Amino acid sequence: MRERQQLETSLGSFERIARELDDHVALAALGEEEGDESVVAEAETALKKLRQEAHTREVEALLSGEADANDAYVEIHAGAGGTESQ
Repeated sequence: MRERQQLETSLGSFERIARELDDHVALAALGEEEGDESVVAEAETALKKLRQEAHTREVEALLSGEADANDAYVEIHAGAGGTESQ
């Protein structure tokens, strides 16, 4: 049940990003046709924010494996590397 909810949330985020992308691209095109630089600038700003959000969602999707929600311990041992140090 929890996995389904996570998938629905992720899918909803991607669908919303796709809708907003279409809207802002259309707004930018309309602004260019009308010669309204403020509308074009507003659309470009929104598209930059949307790109950042899409990148964030992409990273979250890459880290959505079965064990990715679990905690982990990482140990770092100092020393020389290479096959000779073994």
